[in-house]
Amino acid sequence: MAQFDVETVWRTCSTERDLAFFQILATAVRLRWVVATLLVLLPSRLALARPETAAALALHTRFFPFQDQRYLYRDERHSGAAFAPSSAPNSPLPLVVLLHGINPGRDLHLWLGGGARDLRPLAQSLMDGGAVRPFVLAAPSQTKAAGSPQTLWSGFELASFVDAVAAAYAGHIEIDRETVLLVGHSGAGCNPGGGLASEFAGEGTLAPRALVSIDPCLDAEMGAAMSRRPSSVPLLLWWQSEVWPRDPLAFWAALTLNQTEQRLDRMQELEPASANPHDAILPIAFERALRELLPPPPGSDGTERG
Repeated sequence: MAQFDVETVWRTCSTERDLAFFQILATAVRLRWVVATLLVLLPSRLALARPETAAALALHTRFFPFQDQRYLYRDERHSGAAFAPSSAPNSPLPLVVLLHGINPGRDLHLWLGGGARDLRPLAQSLMDGGAVRPFVLAAPSQTKAAGSPQTLWSGFELASFVDAVAAAYAGHIEIDRETVLLVGHSGAGCNPGGGLASEFAGEGTLAPRALVSIDPCLDAEMGAAMSRRPSSVPLLLWWQSEVWPRDPLAFWAALTLNQTEQRLDRMQELEPASANPHDAILPIAFERALRELLPPPPGSDGTERG
């Protein structure tokens, strides 16, 4: 690819007209690179931010309290957000719970609040196309002590959050508590005492149908923490190596040290084509997980018929 050597061109400019022309040229080059950079940074799989789409998504999104005092600052409210399909069946719906990563910017409803980082368009597209069965996508928000993985989602209670989602949809949609998937991105898989490594086997807890970990911490401590989950709960993990150097071998060794035969542990490396692969991997892995874990009923649209 051709490149411009700015310093060489500047030295060859001998007149004011030449300098003016060069300044225009340099500005055009910079603008070209700005535009190109923006095009790379826009997550292609989330590019559904048209005004009419945003309005339709808002109609099917509910916000509700969930341990606001614990997870939010005093001036904030409604930690919980949930998105339901535009046409929900009468039968109970699976619930996909998303735990976001570290949040130093104190953003409410990461990945469910609109803008470029929003999984709702992808979820709606998968359901509309018949690629997955209808489901509810819900996520709590943490803004307080959310800048460090060690304090992110400490003591997260999946059962309590499912109760909060069910209450938000009471009389409208029933949640299938036997089909709850827990998805975590980045720092949600970095706290050995919370997030994806929360307690799922004690009294009053709820074990998810599956754990989906997307680009988390990969070290021996987290591997050991993830190995303590119930053996009936599979772990599907996707990660990338272009940014954020980690030790996946140490994680895997600790994860599988005392692995039982019935427990499923699976890791797969992806290579997102993006300037920000850490964020870009989320919708890619999210879609793969849903297609595998929430396939449409046999014989429905989007599936093969035998």
